[in-house]
Amino acid sequence: MLEGKLLKFAKASQRLQSTLSLGPRAPFANHVPKEKSRPVNFDKNMPMYVKPKAWEKDGLDKEEWFKKKHAYHHVLQKPARERSNLRYQGIDEKKKKERMEEFSIRESSREHKTHLKKLRSNPQIDYLFGTNAVLAALKAGKRARFGKLHIHNPKDLPKVNEILKLAKEKNVSIKESSKQDLNILTDNAVHNGIVLESRPCDALSINCMLECNEDKSFNVKAGDALLGEEIHEFITDSYGKRQPFGIYLDEISDPHNVGAVLRSAYFLGADFVVFSERNCASLTPVVAKASSGAMEFMDLFRVAKPLTFFDQSIKNGWKFISTVGPTDKRNNKKLVDVDSIKDILQKDPVILVVGSEGSGIRTNLINKSEHVVAINNGREMNECVDSLNVSVATALLVSKILQ
Repeated sequence: MLEGKLLKFAKASQRLQSTLSLGPRAPFANHVPKEKSRPVNFDKNMPMYVKPKAWEKDGLDKEEWFKKKHAYHHVLQKPARERSNLRYQGIDEKKKKERMEEFSIRESSREHKTHLKKLRSNPQIDYLFGTNAVLAALKAGKRARFGKLHIHNPKDLPKVNEILKLAKEKNVSIKESSKQDLNILTDNAVHNGIVLESRPCDALSINCMLECNEDKSFNVKAGDALLGEEIHEFITDSYGKRQPFGIYLDEISDPHNVGAVLRSAYFLGADFVVFSERNCASLTPVVAKASSGAMEFMDLFRVAKPLTFFDQSIKNGWKFISTVGPTDKRNNKKLVDVDSIKDILQKDPVILVVGSEGSGIRTNLINKSEHVVAINNGREMNECVDSLNVSVATALLVSKILQ
């Protein structure tokens, strides 16, 4: 049994050695009679026909053949290519020039805007805008100095002509400016094409009101113990018919409301306006515009310590009357009618205290006031509309007191 298996294994080994000695066999049947003396050739049994290339037919190199055959194409295309290059070169140069010009214009405009914004941010310069505000500033002469008068497309109107005339009289240089420049200087406000550079309008800082004189003029005390105290005298417009009357603004931060109060106070005959220094809007060009120029003609004071101002002024005979809303229940015992304030004003000088629409007058100032007054509503009110605008309420009260 074992010998038979060994014999089969020896025969298989001989067949494998003979196959390896003949080389690789063809993958298909070959009808050619086999020759035992040589191996089967794969290329011989797999014939291929390859078409000769054009350069091979001409007996030339590939690169040489292409140069010889297509060289004239480049010669024919050269003029058209040069014309195309010149045309596109001209277009590119034109576009490049236009881009450079546009970039230059934008850059100069950007620099100009930056310069104007820097000027506008200067705290030493006010840019008054609006016909009435500019005309009032030139007429009143309250400001220390004027700069340039910027105008754009001025109209032939009496007020505009008067502004130009006053500017020439005061040696104010007049400059033609674009609307965009005026928009930058005024922060896109309604400037009416007129902007005037000037020093800021500052209110006189005072300590208290002093006793009134016999001719109904009044004095104020300014300064301090270190630098020295000063007394300034002011004449009222009451012509001896009543005592001096002023308005105190407490925590009114909206410049439009402040300007509207100044306009109403000047129109209705109030003698002066006092500002709480820390809480109220400053006297900016927006206030001047909202007051329609009344800010330039009013006597304006500012107070750093309201409680001290109240105490000392009360000692000198001044009466403070605070305004409250119809639903405000603070100090109802001090509530008086508006008509009774006229009788008080015949004997003693009066300061009407007004506050913001939101929180109103501070409680400590109401407590120091001798009286409070309110405007009664004419209907049952909704909680959304529980009071008047401070400028409207002030105008109504001042009108009833002084008229």
